[in-house]
Amino acid sequence: MVLNINSCVELNNGIKMPYLGLGVFRSPAGEVTRSAVRTALENGYRMVDTARIYCNERSVGRGLQDSALPREQYFVTTKLWKSDWSNPRQGLEQSLERLQLDYVDLYLLHWPFKGFAQAYLELEKLQQEGLCRAIGVSNFKIHHLEELKAAGATVVPQVNQVECHPQNSEDALLHYCRQHGIVLEAYSPLGGEGQSLIGDPRIQSLADYLKVTPAQVLLRWNIQRGVVVIPKSVHAQRILENSQLFGFELSQDDMDTIASINTNFRRAFDSDRIDQRPESTFPKIVDEE
Repeated sequence: MVLNINSCVELNNGIKMPYLGLGVFRSPAGEVTRSAVRTALENGYRMVDTARIYCNERSVGRGLQDSALPREQYFVTTKLWKSDWSNPRQGLEQSLERLQLDYVDLYLLHWPFKGFAQAYLELEKLQQEGLCRAIGVSNFKIHHLEELKAAGATVVPQVNQVECHPQNSEDALLHYCRQHGIVLEAYSPLGGEGQSLIGDPRIQSLADYLKVTPAQVLLRWNIQRGVVVIPKSVHAQRILENSQLFGFELSQDDMDTIASINTNFRRAFDSDRIDQRPESTFPKIVDEE
């Protein structure tokens, strides 16, 4: 699988989406996020993933502007939070204002909260108007995707973004998405904050043999499965290292060794119970300066 940092996957509506992007979940608003975005773009990244609930869209927008890249050369994802489900248009327009953009490349429903099907139908309208080039969902299981069809959705989600790493390989979901033309995108591809798989001896052994970093092994594993990855980092050296995963390839034996780590262990909240999650445990939405 010959790939480089410019390699993209084609979504089911013909839009090209990079295989590698920068995630900014829990990246603090202000210069930290702005600098991370700027650094990523300077090192060849062409995709940034944010969300309303991350409260750093304005900082992401400033980092994008710092790069001076033509708009068509980078891919931006943001997500609709449940507080805006009654008016998705307003939610997207406000995100665009913070990002200093006329459109986003991908707009996602962040979780399958109650009423997600109706909210998705509104996203279809926003896509038709060109405010977002592609639409999709995040943290959706197979039955959630089936519920969209049953509710009359006419656009197959272009992307489903979920927690995906060797301990939670999401094989069944990946198979379903492949069958239905949905690209699977992995957040927490290194295992998640505080629970990184970088120290796993099997990953470390492969990294030593291939003379690459454990993070590069983990990211390469998902990309070779056709899964888009958005590792989060605010450190310039790690941002650079995470991008240097195109100079080697994992063998089938390597892929199988990594796959054997799977225990279906998810660290994120169970999306089937997301409506029961205490409101106090969600991040508080605050406005950036």
